[in-house]
Amino acid sequence: MLRDRLQQHQTDRRGDRGDVSAVGRSSGRERRDRAGDLFAQRINSPEMLMKFRPNNNVKAPLARCLSRLLSVSLCVCGVVSAAEFAETGSAGLTSPGRKPMIRIGAAQPRSRLIGYRLANPAEVLAQVDRSLGDLEQIVHKAGEAKCDALAFPEDTLGLGTWEAAHKTALNEVLPGAVKRMLDRLGRAVASHRMYLVCCNDMIEPDGSVHNTAFFLGRDGKEVGRYFKVNMAIHELDRKRGDSFPVFKTADLGGVGMLICYDMVFPEAPRCLALGGADIIFYPTLGGAAIGDDDISRAAIRTRAVENFVYLVVSQRGGGSMIISPQGKILVEAKGPDDIAIADIDPFGGRDGGDAMNHQTDMRARLFRERSPAAFGILTDPNPPVLAKVPETMTVAEAVEISSRALTVGEERFKEADALLRQGKTNDAIAAFEKLRGEFRQTWIDRVSQERLTHLGSARAPRAASGASPDASGFGGAPKPAGEAPAFPIRGIAAQYPGDAGIERDPRVLFAENFESGSIEELGKRWGEISNKDGKVMAFSSDVLHASAGKRSLQMTATLGENTGGHLYTRLPREVDKVFARFYVKFAADAAYIHHFVTLGGYNPPTAWPQGGAGERPRGDDRFTVGIEPYGNYGHYAAPGAWNFYTYWHEMKGSADGKYWGNSLTPAQPALVPRDHWQCVEVMLQCNSAPDKSDGELALWLDGKQAMHIGAGARRSHWTGMGFSLVEEGGEPFEGFRWRTNDQLKINFFWLLHYVTELAGRQNHVAGSNPINRVWFDDIVVSTEYVGPIQK
Repeated sequence: MLRDRLQQHQTDRRGDRGDVSAVGRSSGRERRDRAGDLFAQRINSPEMLMKFRPNNNVKAPLARCLSRLLSVSLCVCGVVSAAEFAETGSAGLTSPGRKPMIRIGAAQPRSRLIGYRLANPAEVLAQVDRSLGDLEQIVHKAGEAKCDALAFPEDTLGLGTWEAAHKTALNEVLPGAVKRMLDRLGRAVASHRMYLVCCNDMIEPDGSVHNTAFFLGRDGKEVGRYFKVNMAIHELDRKRGDSFPVFKTADLGGVGMLICYDMVFPEAPRCLALGGADIIFYPTLGGAAIGDDDISRAAIRTRAVENFVYLVVSQRGGGSMIISPQGKILVEAKGPDDIAIADIDPFGGRDGGDAMNHQTDMRARLFRERSPAAFGILTDPNPPVLAKVPETMTVAEAVEISSRALTVGEERFKEADALLRQGKTNDAIAAFEKLRGEFRQTWIDRVSQERLTHLGSARAPRAASGASPDASGFGGAPKPAGEAPAFPIRGIAAQYPGDAGIERDPRVLFAENFESGSIEELGKRWGEISNKDGKVMAFSSDVLHASAGKRSLQMTATLGENTGGHLYTRLPREVDKVFARFYVKFAADAAYIHHFVTLGGYNPPTAWPQGGAGERPRGDDRFTVGIEPYGNYGHYAAPGAWNFYTYWHEMKGSADGKYWGNSLTPAQPALVPRDHWQCVEVMLQCNSAPDKSDGELALWLDGKQAMHIGAGARRSHWTGMGFSLVEEGGEPFEGFRWRTNDQLKINFFWLLHYVTELAGRQNHVAGSNPINRVWFDDIVVSTEYVGPIQK
C-alpha cells in the first residue's frame, strides 16, 4: 500500500508540475511541511501500522525509515531541492558517492532586439548595457530561487538583426559587447554561486565571427566555450566550430552545449553524449527539426531520450523547458522573462529497458552496442543523396537574402499584408509575388506563397516586368557639364493666379489643394493613405496668404502612438523629367524628422511605396529622391536644413556594408524655417540613355534656386554619407546615371511625414517633443517648372 500511495503522490505531482516548478511557487519549506503532514497522517493510521508492525515496539523505527524513504522519493521527484532536503537534518539519506540534487533554470527572456537602424557603435553599446541590466535581474531572480545553474538563449544580447545590417562594423561592437556580457553576468552569477550559460557572436582578431556559447563557473569565471558547428547556409559567412567539447564538473557532471541549428543534426548531441555529457545546455532561437512546432517539440524530447541526457532549452519569448533523460518535459517557462526551474540528479534518472534489458543507466548497454565501423557514411562530405538534390543557392546569395530578410524583409511583408487587409487584392498579389522573388527560400517566400495560394494566385516568383514607354515627349538633349538648366523665371503657376485651374494644364500630372472631400475621400483620390487610427491627418484653416484656398492638410506624428503618416500617388503617366512643388509649414516647436517628401520611379510601378532601406538599387528596378530636413547630428537647429536623400544604383555604400540614402546638400545650408510657409520645388531628370550620366537634380526655395546637381558640379569628397556641393575647389561630380534601363521612369509622388525617436537620438536630443506637426498645401507635379503661387 505504501508503494501504491507513493506512486499516487508522484502521479498527483506530475499532474500539477507547472505549479511547483515556476519561480513564483510556494516555498520549499511549505511544500515539505505539507508533504510531511500528509505522510504523518498516513504512516500513523491504524491500517498502515497493522500492515507493517510485526510487534508493538516497531512503530517509531519504522516511521523513521519510511519517513526517510518518502523524503528521498520527494527529492527525486523534484518536490524539494537539495538545499531544502539538507534543511531536514537528514544528511545521512545521501548514500556514500551519491551527489545531491541540482536546481537548474532555463531563462525565457522577452525580445530585446537592438534595432538594425542604429548606426553609431556607442549607441549600440549603450543599448547593450540597458539589455544587460534587464538580464541581470533575471539572474538575480534565479539566484533567489536557489538555482545552481541558469541558461540564457542564443543571441543573448539581441544583436543578431543589427549584425545583419552592419557586417563591416562588427569589430567596433562585438568585442566590447561580449566583454560587457561576460563581466556583468559573471559578477551577477558569482553573487549567487551559480553556473551560467550565455550565447552571442564573437569576433576573432582576424575578423572571423563565431556563434559562441559561454560556460561560466560558480565564481563567474569562464570555464569554457563552444563554437557552433552546424550552420544553415545563410550563416556560412561565420566560422564553424570543429568539435563538441564536454566540460567536467563535480556537481553538474559532464556539461555540453549546442546552439540552435546544431540540434537538427542528431549526430551533434550524440557526440556530446559519447563524450560524457550528462547535461546539454541548448541556447536557441528555433527548433530541433524542420516542420511544425509539434514536430520540433517531439524532436527535442527524442534527442534527450536517445542520448540519455538532461536537455536544458533556453529560447527567447517562448519554448524554454527542461527535459529528462527519459524524454519527459519536467517543466516549461510560462511567459516573457520567466524561468523554467527543475531539481534534477545529473547522475541519475537514466533507468529503463525492455523485457530483456533493464539498466539503471541505459548508457551502460546501448552505447556499448553501437557499431561505429558501419557509420562511415556519416563523415562523408559528399554522400550519394546530394546527387539527387542539386544546390539552388550560393552561400553569397543566401547570406545577402537572409540579411535583408532580417532587416527590411518583415517591413516589406507587412506592407504587402496591409494591401490584402485593405481589399487591394491585385496589388497584394503583385506584392507577394515580388516578395517571393526577392526573399526566396526564407519564411517570407513561404508565407507569401501561402497568401497567394489562399488568393488562388500561386505562381512561381517572376522577374519584374518592364513599364510602358514614355509618351510624354519631354526630356531634351543633355547639357554641358555643370551648366545650370535654363528654366524660365516664371513657371506654370504664373499663368494661373492663386493656382486656380492649374490642374487642367496639360503639363500638370497631379495637383492637390485639399479643398474638397473628407480625409477618407482624400485617401481614395491619392490611392494610398497611412493615417493610423484616424489621428494623423486633419484639415486645417491655416493657409498661405497667396493661396486661393481655405484649407491645408495637417499631419501630426505622436511618438508612442504612431510615426506620422503619408499620402502616396502613382502618376497618371511615367515621365523622364518631373518638377514637384509643394508648400510646407513646420510647427513652432518642430523636432527632427526621420523621412519626408519623396519622388522617384519603380519598375514595375506600384500603387504603394516600396521598401528598400539600406539596399542599393540594381539600376533597372528603382531610384528615389527624398526632399528632407537634415539635422547633421545636431549641428542644425530642428527640423534641420534641406537636403536630398537619394537611392540609385551608383550610390556609395556605408561603412557598415549597407547602402543608406546618400545625402546631397548645397554649398551653404538651407535651414528650414519654423512656423512659416515655404515654397519647395524639386526637379528630377533621368539620364537620357542607359550609358549616359546626364541625370540632374535641382531645388528651389521660395522661387530661388538653392541647389543644382549635374555632371561636372563641384562637390566635396563622396562617401556613403553623400556629399556637399562646394563653391570653390572640390571634385567634379560624375553625374547621375539614375537607371540602366530606359523603361524605368519617374512614376510616383509620396507626401510623407515620418518621425521616430531615433531621429532625435541621431541629433543628440534626449526626450524629443512627442507631438510633431506639419502642414502641406498646394501641391503640383508637372513636366515643367511650376514656381510659387502668383496672386
